[in-house]
Formats: sequence, C-alpha cells, structure tokens
Amino acid sequence: MLQIWLAFVAGLAGSFHCIGMCGGIVAAISLKDKDGALGSRLKSQLFYNTGRIVTYTLLGALAGLIGSSLNLMAMKTVFRWFMVGANLMVIMVGLSSALGLSVLNLSTLEGSGARFLTVPVRRALAAPSPLASLPLGLVLGLLPCGLVYAPLLVAAGTGSPITGAATMAAMGLGTVPVMLGFGTASSAVSGALRNAMLRAAGIAIALMGVAGLWRVIGKMAAHH
Repeated sequence: MLQIWLAFVAGLAGSFHCIGMCGGIVAAISLKDKDGALGSRLKSQLFYNTGRIVTYTLLGALAGLIGSSLNLMAMKTVFRWFMVGANLMVIMVGLSSALGLSVLNLSTLEGSGARFLTVPVRRALAAPSPLASLPLGLVLGLLPCGLVYAPLLVAAGTGSPITGAATMAAMGLGTVPVMLGFGTASSAVSGALRNAMLRAAGIAIALMGVAGLWRVIGKMAAHH
C-alpha cells in the first residue's frame, strides 16, 4: 500500500514535468474548445487524462504479470537478484533526479520517439467531440517518459498484475490535478518550478525503490 501512495506522490510531483513534455498538446486541446462551454473543455481534458491512466494501468498490469510469471518459474532466485538490481536502479534514478544530476535522471531516460503521435493529435484537434481526446490519451500514455519507466520496474517487482496496475494507476492519477489546472497555461509554469517538482518526484521514486528493495530482501531472507 505504501508503494501505491508513493507512486501517487511521484505522479503529483512529476506532473509539472509532464506539462513540460506534453503541455503543448494539452494546451492545443483546450484551445480547440476555447469558444465552447467550460464543460466541453473540461470533458476534453478529462477524456484525455482518462486515456493516459488506462494505458498506464494496462502497462502496470502487464509488468506485474511478467514479474509474476518469472517469479513462479524455477528461476526465483535469479528473478529476486534481478529485482534487487532493478530497485537499485530505481533508487539511483530517483536520487539523481532529486539531486539535480545530469546523468541517470528521469529526463535522460526519455527518448524523442513521439512521431507516432502526429496522426492521433491531428485527429483529436480536428474532431468536434470531446470524446476524441480519449484515444489521444491512450496513445500518449505510450510516450517515452522517465516518470513512467521507473514505476514500471517497481510494478514488475510486485509480482502481481493487480498491484502493478494499481501502482501505475496511482501514478497516473497523481498527475491529473496539475494537468487539469495548468493544461491551458503550460507556458506559465516556469522552468525553475518544473525542476523543483522534478526533484520532489525523484525523492518519491527513490523511496519507491527503497520500499521495493526492502520487500525483495525480506523475501530472500525468509527463504534462508
């Protein structure tokens, strides 16, 4: 349960980083509905965020299922040592982000593979219905993002599709308040504020790694 709450905190703090990455798309969705009622603009944002969270949840369930499958195989010991390394990696990424280091932080885990978003973005902006933002959110959930990669490792370490899904859903839900509040004003979020919140997200990520590492070591100790 602690891990799920830490995932929510990581999402909440890291949501300012989300605005830096995809705030332009969120702002474009709002501008599309600028002449419409507030309810219509809000629906577009809610559908978009719902799509993201659904994708994160499915990824978390898949990661937990993979972890469960490996854990049930004869290579339990190998899997546990792998998860020790994975959680150490999560801790290093979190600490690097928290300390503002330029290597192995949440930003350096990201890629530029966002070209696949061109078509769904164009379709979402052209469609009059707020529901068009839902598939855009589903696709955008696959955008290379360090804030997603680290919790996914933790989700795999749970060895449970349900807990893995809950971990990633909590992370996604944590991003919603800021994304809704600042979606139409991404340029108003200063770089300094984004950096500060990214460091806070790093602390939460590192604590997730510590919690996961503690759980794995506890299981290893129980079998000796």
